[in-house]
Amino acid sequence: MNIGTITYRKYDERILLNWNFNVLELFDIILKDKDYVRFEIFDRNNNLLLSTHYLHVEQKGVYIKVVKVEKEKEITGITYDAFRTPSTIRRIKIRWNVNGRRFRTKKNALEYVYWENRKATLKIESFVDRR
Repeated sequence: MNIGTITYRKYDERILLNWNFNVLELFDIILKDKDYVRFEIFDRNNNLLLSTHYLHVEQKGVYIKVVKVEKEKEITGITYDAFRTPSTIRRIKIRWNVNGRRFRTKKNALEYVYWENRKATLKIESFVDRR
């Protein structure tokens, strides 16, 4: 059975990768926890199989990246009219950034996030023992 290790700033947490393992909770920790550093999977002989930290992978294991959507606002112009309520109108361009790629619509960005995280899920699931 493989063992997963979640590394935080001050401590490591070991996880058994058995039928009880939940990938969605892992992704929630990776994306939202401020103290999270990396996630790694080791086999019984303590060989690295998978990691989210690129420097540790080299040629030995699989590298995965979990992505999320980030919103970027850019003010393209401001129009002022004293006889209007509100008196200023701002024109805003919104872009959605995912892993260095830019999307114009949130729907396309969320679809890209879904497929990238799905690839990461399938790589992790290949190391989980579901007997």
